[in-house]
Amino acid sequence: MVDLNEFLGLPNFRQAFYKVADNGGCAGIDGETIEMFAENEELNLRDLRNSVANNSYQPQPLKQVKIPKKEGQWRELHIPILRDRIVQQALLNILYPVTETLFSNDSFAYRPNRHYTDAVKRVAYWRDRGYLYVLDGDIVQFFDNLDHHRLLVEVRKIIDNLGVLCLIKGWITAGVTTKIGIIYPEKGVPQGAVISPLLANIYLHEFDLFFQQSELKLVRYADDFLLLSDTKDGIMSAYSSVKQLLNYMGLQLHEQKSQITHFNKGFQFLGHGFLRQAIVPMDDESKSSKNKGKKKASFRRQKKVQLSHRRKRRR
Repeated sequence: MVDLNEFLGLPNFRQAFYKVADNGGCAGIDGETIEMFAENEELNLRDLRNSVANNSYQPQPLKQVKIPKKEGQWRELHIPILRDRIVQQALLNILYPVTETLFSNDSFAYRPNRHYTDAVKRVAYWRDRGYLYVLDGDIVQFFDNLDHHRLLVEVRKIIDNLGVLCLIKGWITAGVTTKIGIIYPEKGVPQGAVISPLLANIYLHEFDLFFQQSELKLVRYADDFLLLSDTKDGIMSAYSSVKQLLNYMGLQLHEQKSQITHFNKGFQFLGHGFLRQAIVPMDDESKSSKNKGKKKASFRRQKKVQLSHRRKRRR
């Protein structure tokens, strides 16, 4: 059960701001940066908290940002304004303890104290117990295709609170600013919004439960997943089951990126190559990003240092 008093507490909003500030990111369409907000932090947090409490808070359209990918392709992100990110994080602080008691152990992405390496270890665990037939699955444009109505129905099963549902609906329908004006999405959740990863896991919770009750073994990281079976017939029937279930959920299995394989044949998952008993990291991207994270001081620590320097200068 969501405690609205805890959600609307100023300490929760302060903690949310520090979390958003530590994550960094560019300003939204209003141009407000983390540093600008921090200049009047307490006043801004009180005003933001009060606007949510008295229902005058309105989510703003998102900023369209395109990031270059390989072979001339682009990845499109939709960035909320800073204040929307803070409110989303404040809600996440309260929702995580609720959802973590419900989510499947087969789901590894976007969850506290879980990492993609835990998913890799789980694959090895089932391999060593004879689950050698594999369906390596991918979902077509997953984040862009989440049905809004179904998403809100699934959210309500976990959080039956009208205020929270209205907030989430406002965030996923706020629209995106483009060169031709604001485009309001009919489906999908914005990649770049703080709340989207949790919504993704809520949307796929039914998917997780379906295979948790089967003889197959599931390892899912966001929209990338493996189904493992100890028989060839089991994995062949799994392919049909996945297609039907995803279609029912308004999603589609990416048949070009999905395959039925075997550990003796080999496959790749989460940046690792699996072949017989071997597991080989395919790149060092995750290690380099980890090192960057260690070098980056948290916003709170940076702020304390800045305040200390200011006091010294005043003396």
